[in-house]
Amino acid sequence: MINISEATAIALHVMIYTANKNDSVHTLKEISSRFKVSENHLSKVLQRLVKADFLISEKGPGGGFKIVKGKENASLMDIYEVIEGKYIRRDCLFAAGSIQGCHCIMKPMVSTINDCFEDFMTKNKINDFKI
Repeated sequence: MINISEATAIALHVMIYTANKNDSVHTLKEISSRFKVSENHLSKVLQRLVKADFLISEKGPGGGFKIVKGKENASLMDIYEVIEGKYIRRDCLFAAGSIQGCHCIMKPMVSTINDCFEDFMTKNKINDFKI
């Protein structure tokens, strides 16, 4: 099944927020207040986005975070994978990931959910959304 952690939700929202206001630098405190998330948790998410070259961290007075030019065209899946790691599709609910010739009664539903998720996450770009 699909795993979307709070960290991923934060990352997606932060990327959309910074893309919408790409002429500005945004402080940790501002972003934390905007999304009502812990500064500690947010800081870890922002660090990962900086390390993956999606955000720029500007130090000093007036510093903060800004989207890297061109990253507003990144897909939602690109951001998902920064936080969650490479997306691995699982159509089988068994812990082993798949039973031989999986005949799981849930497989049609799980496959449909996965298809919808993959389609949404790969076709939608950061700049397709407004916050």
